[in-house]
Amino acid sequence: PPFKFGNFSLSESEVFYESSYSIGLVNLKPIVPGHVLIVPKRVVPRYSLLTVQEVTDLSESAKLISEVIEDEYCDASNKGCVWLIQDGKEAGQTVPHVHLHLIPKRFSAWFEDGIESDDRVPRSWTDMKQEAEQLKIKCDGRM
Repeated sequence: PPFKFGNFSLSESEVFYESSYSIGLVNLKPIVPGHVLIVPKRVVPRYSLLTVQEVTDLSESAKLISEVIEDEYCDASNKGCVWLIQDGKEAGQTVPHVHLHLIPKRFSAWFEDGIESDDRVPRSWTDMKQEAEQLKIKCDGRM
């Protein structure tokens, strides 16, 4: 089925994970390799407007995906993943659709450049599709 991220239509090649209420998608402008997004299927602008089922599913999905992201993008002795939700425009939310950023590695590794750095270059659709295919295989193996 076609999915939306705010007003943006997503292609199947961007989505690597699907549960009952959530999807995982690769990021057009990742802060670091492995930076992905998890969004509810329903377009909801604020976290407080999610249903209990959506909150639970988003959290369970993030748990599974973060394990995959850490295995794929972190050293075995240096695992870690930032979970980040910018809830509302004043919190830095740029797309009015709840989304959880999963960012592997240490926060200090990318904090100095800032989350909203304009220097990040959009990736090609080919790169995004390839990453999504790899992550889909890994996520499917854990379900």
